[in-house]
Amino acid sequence: MAIDRYEPNGKRLSHVLKHNGIVYMTGQVPVDRKQDITGQTKQLLARIDHLLALAGTDKSRILFAQIWLKNISRDFAAMNAAWEDWIPENALPARATVEANLAAEEILVEIALQAATDH
Repeated sequence: MAIDRYEPNGKRLSHVLKHNGIVYMTGQVPVDRKQDITGQTKQLLARIDHLLALAGTDKSRILFAQIWLKNISRDFAAMNAAWEDWIPENALPARATVEANLAAEEILVEIALQAATDH
């Protein structure tokens, strides 16, 4: 079965892969890193909507999300508020959220996920 690749990033990665009915999304980080945790999270969720649509699926089909926060004690509640406003209540995925040393000092959140698709 074919592997579909979307939005390659140089020689390093594709932002989304689709294979055998599953969409795999790389860790997404905010472009505008001057925003607070709410702004950065909302940016990522909009980007995720775009990438899921490219692969022929949407947020109601997310199976598992991995979320990394620079400062979990400070930012967990605000990130969760943005997430809860975005994710459909009847389609809650499995999820893990941890604190991590992210790739750049100004990145407050990173999100990666897997989602189902019908094709």
